[in-house]
Amino acid sequence: MENLTQLEQSTRTDAAVSVENLVVEYHLARAGVLRAVNGVSFDVGRSEILGIVGESGSGKSTVGMVVAGFLNATSGRLDFDGTVTQEWGKVSNSGRAGVQMIFQDSSTAVNPRMSVGRIVAEAIAQGGKITKEHVAQSLTYIERVGLDPALVDRKPRELSGGQKQRVAIARALAARPGLLVCDESVSALDVSVRAKILNLLVQIRREDDIAILFISHDLAVVSQLVDRVVVMQQGRVVEDGPVRDVIDHPQHAYTQKLLNAIPRLERTTVSTQSHQQFTSMKEETS
Repeated sequence: MENLTQLEQSTRTDAAVSVENLVVEYHLARAGVLRAVNGVSFDVGRSEILGIVGESGSGKSTVGMVVAGFLNATSGRLDFDGTVTQEWGKVSNSGRAGVQMIFQDSSTAVNPRMSVGRIVAEAIAQGGKITKEHVAQSLTYIERVGLDPALVDRKPRELSGGQKQRVAIARALAARPGLLVCDESVSALDVSVRAKILNLLVQIRREDDIAILFISHDLAVVSQLVDRVVVMQQGRVVEDGPVRDVIDHPQHAYTQKLLNAIPRLERTTVSTQSHQQFTSMKEETS
């Protein structure tokens, strides 16, 4: 399977979101202009999971914030579900309609004074008054992410890290997005909980036809989940392609460096499982 070039990706007609030549600059008092993102292009197909991987400072989280609508770019073009943004000075940075973002620390995204039921119901209400009907509807999403309905009256402080992350996912699903942006959303979880969350995201993608942008510093984790992967270094894309191609035949020295941080046995297992997992899914949904 051949890798897609950035130009080919940008012209795909099945994309849920397309990013072209994205640039994000910060103006620092002493250091001058810092270009955190430098000409990044990619797309995420409908019902596809795209991974963005890179070390701290690579610009990957900045890209995620722009896609989710919490940060304005300096220049570039973003097309989400047919709505094109390229005049960034006129864009609000309060979040993009149809996109939900799940962060590493889910506690920062929910009201600590609200119960689990009301946290999810708030998304269903879409900014309106939360009613008993909304809270009752929240149970559907709470159960969907594998949480005990008995937790509906609990507060976030009473939950484990894995449970809070599931609440964040339930809340995101309740908003009925077309795209989920997950920024280091499993990095703080232990291995067993992490695996369950990754499996949940795969299930969501398949059943709800949601596109997912999954951002992480850990190529091993990304490889367990995604269809395609974009590798970023110092604000630029240095490699992109189907996950198995990138894992088995990395073309860039930086990608090879990231892979060398993964034990060889784990790398082989990841590559094989990823290929089998997504081949099976495509057969089931074709």
